[in-house]
Amino acid sequence: MVIMTILAGLSAMAYRGIADDLRMSSAMNTVVSALDNARAMSIKKNRYVITVFRPRLESGGTEQVIDIVIAEWNGDSASADNGGSGTNTIWTYDRFIPIQGMAVRTIEGGVNVAGPGYGTGDDDTWWCSTFLPAHAVTSGSEPWGALVGVLYNPEGKVVVRNAESGADRIWVDFNRDWVQTINASESVDWTSQAVVVDWSEPLPGLGAYFNLEDPDGEPFISMTPILAVFNESEMRSSVLTSDWGNDPEDSYLRDKAYTDFIEQNADRIQFNRYSGVPLK
Repeated sequence: MVIMTILAGLSAMAYRGIADDLRMSSAMNTVVSALDNARAMSIKKNRYVITVFRPRLESGGTEQVIDIVIAEWNGDSASADNGGSGTNTIWTYDRFIPIQGMAVRTIEGGVNVAGPGYGTGDDDTWWCSTFLPAHAVTSGSEPWGALVGVLYNPEGKVVVRNAESGADRIWVDFNRDWVQTINASESVDWTSQAVVVDWSEPLPGLGAYFNLEDPDGEPFISMTPILAVFNESEMRSSVLTSDWGNDPEDSYLRDKAYTDFIEQNADRIQFNRYSGVPLK
């Protein structure tokens, strides 16, 4: 009986390991397929195209999946006050919209995608989206995450900046209403030609308005030339998320936990610097 119990336990562990491997392999294939489509679309349309990894709630708010949205820049840009001080306070902001007819792929099974925090020069920290189920149970229960994306130029190469507009920030208008939804109480209407927006002081870690504070939020995207695909369910089960708190000052605890796990366990996707082809 003891031997049978041990064998049963080992079989269960082996099954879980195989299931995790299959889930990660499926997620990697989904991400690479979406990136290939985005690259092909940028060349076909001769314009900038971005792939964004956006979380979505399922099962009544208890589970999270990651939608992969492919969006394009149609030349829509505007200028606004960045809320800073000094002479360079007016920045250019690009509006991207989801490409009509492009299927939204979905990563399930507790897998997420991260990228270094190039949006604010935080290159040694891995950024990934907010874990929405925690906030669905208790609003503001832990620090916010950010949206990361891969930007292709018209030649199909991976870049971190729109060279045509010189934009300082990029956002995706997911619902195409020209209003950038920051959270339930804050939004920016970009329909006027000259918009003056007093962005609040940058928050520790992510910076002003990279935070995804709402499931339907449209924060700025942090472009990255490298991705990490990782088992978020395993990561969150290995740490005490209650220790993170909900104060923005404590966001470094969340960032560190994710970064440490990703560095040791994630699968990486890099890109050929000349062709932009994703490399697993």
